[in-house]
Amino acid sequence: MTLRRFLIIGLPRSGTTYLMTLLNAHPAIHCSGEQFNPYAIVGIGDRDDDPAHLLDRDRSPLVFMQRFFETAAPPGVERVGFKYMLGHNVRILKRLADHPDIDLIHVWRDNRLAQVSSLIKAEQTLRWAQSRPDDHIHEKINVGPRRICQRWHEMASMDTLFAHWLDSLPNRRLTLEYRQLFAPGFRERITGFLGVAPDPGMKSPLVKQSPDDILARFKYPDPIARYFREIGFGHWLDPEI
Repeated sequence: MTLRRFLIIGLPRSGTTYLMTLLNAHPAIHCSGEQFNPYAIVGIGDRDDDPAHLLDRDRSPLVFMQRFFETAAPPGVERVGFKYMLGHNVRILKRLADHPDIDLIHVWRDNRLAQVSSLIKAEQTLRWAQSRPDDHIHEKINVGPRRICQRWHEMASMDTLFAHWLDSLPNRRLTLEYRQLFAPGFRERITGFLGVAPDPGMKSPLVKQSPDDILARFKYPDPIARYFREIGFGHWLDPEI
């Protein structure tokens, strides 16, 4: 039996890892990590950075993807997928239209201030996810409005262009904004899209890595607050969820 296949697609700090872990809490779904990360083949709790394995993947990315879909799912699983970040192997994107049986879940984040601050913190600390609260959550980043503005527009441009291209594909697709991942009824919505019954035990083990108070993330919050209020994005200073 050919399992129904899917990809989670998005930019860093958009909620893709949370969604991956949530889906993995469903007994009928297997969602792996970043199979096309440039530095490693990332699974669930493991990563393969063997240069020979990465070279084999990069020589024939479509063959690698097909092999993943055929072999990755354990017994009893009905849906199999992985997390694909925008900016990973572009040859996968270019051939998605040739694989209309792959369902696509695009995750994006409207609050770019929250997204960029989370991304900069992860890049500086190299901590991309965690399952227990600790002092790291309250560590502040030293960054000003200019750098945030640069990263904001880079990410927003990529998401905008990708969304237009996504609309041209024949694949079944679902677009989710970050806050929708935490809305009432979301588990029913995402399992309905994937065609499996909702499971009451679905829960991600992850915790947020930054405070809900956006300005509390910054060592020098006043210039950031002033800038975003002046340009009409003061609502990004409010808690997202």
